[in-house]
Amino acid sequence: MDERLRLIYSEPGDGGRCGARWNMALDRTLFEGVQSGTTPPTQRLYGWSPSAITLGYFQPAEMLDADACRRRGVQVIRRPTGGGAVFHYGDLTGCLVAPRELLPRGIRESYRVLSEAHAGALTAHGIEAAAGSGSAPLPRRLRPGYDCFARLTECDVGVAGVKIAGSAQRRKDGGLLHHTSIVWEPQPAGLLAELLPGAADVGAPCSVIELAPETERRKFALELARRVADALDLELYEGDPSAEELARAEELARELTLEA
Repeated sequence: MDERLRLIYSEPGDGGRCGARWNMALDRTLFEGVQSGTTPPTQRLYGWSPSAITLGYFQPAEMLDADACRRRGVQVIRRPTGGGAVFHYGDLTGCLVAPRELLPRGIRESYRVLSEAHAGALTAHGIEAAAGSGSAPLPRRLRPGYDCFARLTECDVGVAGVKIAGSAQRRKDGGLLHHTSIVWEPQPAGLLAELLPGAADVGAPCSVIELAPETERRKFALELARRVADALDLELYEGDPSAEELARAEELARELTLEA
């Protein structure tokens, strides 16, 4: 097994490959690769353009207002990971794929290890973040309109009790995929409730830009990846998807269907 962690970093507008189909296709490709042993442990950090909503693996698309999503130009696609719906509006999204043995066997312990790495990166940039401190347990069952940022759980990262980073995980065939969304910039007031009826009870969000305006996105991404690499006891290096990974992602992107 490769004892290094590959970082794939991209800005929201890099090369036109930043829409919902491409982002989920590449994440699925990396997950397939780590399961088969052809992809090294990889931390991908990226953005979305246009904005999008990813639904948890088991969430019904009917909970969305499809007309509002189309009117607002918000793409909707399903994640391979579970959890609640995530509104990707200027956020920094992370996809970590790795062999399962690199992380603790227990779900909550593996979340804790990675959430502490994410909180450490935020703290290093002047944001006093904590991993799951004083938060509620992960809910056993999500309500139909559940928004990932509706509550701070023991598996998330918060700032003064307000959620700033949420995660979802999937394990299959010896591989692990861990999705993370870090709120980078504030969302327009009321927009999520328009797209996702039932999300109006979401508390006031906090974002990196509001709390530390001078933070550089790429610099923060490198810090986060370094901390994840340290948590996995791996050496970090920057790289790109292989030609084979890109070809497979292109194939998957043609197959994936937008939900709204």
